[in-house]
Amino acid sequence: MKKSTLLIIAMFALILNAKSQISPSTYTPVRKEKSIKLAGPRAGLTYIGGELGQQMKDNKMSQYISQVGWQFETRYFETRDGLQGLIETVILLGAIETAQPVLSASALVGFRTRQGFEAGIGPNISTAGGGTSSLVIAFGHTVKNDNVYIPVNFAIVPGASAVKYTFLLGFILRSDKD
Repeated sequence: MKKSTLLIIAMFALILNAKSQISPSTYTPVRKEKSIKLAGPRAGLTYIGGELGQQMKDNKMSQYISQVGWQFETRYFETRDGLQGLIETVILLGAIETAQPVLSASALVGFRTRQGFEAGIGPNISTAGGGTSSLVIAFGHTVKNDNVYIPVNFAIVPGASAVKYTFLLGFILRSDKD
């Protein structure tokens, strides 16, 4: 019992010491604003690699599939330096050129810098192969023009039998009111 009390006191002292060493020049407070909602269309192309990609190639099928869909984005914080915290949901309908279209959805948590670089990570679910789930890792760049954002993104979805590489572009608009 005494060891756990000493451990808690020591941890508390370390936290206070670390917090006291943050100088105002390195600490960037978060702006207190309501979250901003954006939404818009996405279109792109996915390359399917791995075991599934090889099977597609062996069966003389294209390893490339089209993607069309919609992105919902919530910017839930922004620092004074312009770093934004993001939550994104991307719903895509892929392979519409085939007789077996695939629906997928990704939910990402990430960030965007003032210069427009962005990255995120989260779960991905898909109707491919009777239903699969995986992790999605995405990064890209967004150009802002007034209230229109033009994202260009690349995503990697590693799975048990396939690795999917997706390139998407589109635009998103503010969907909330100022």
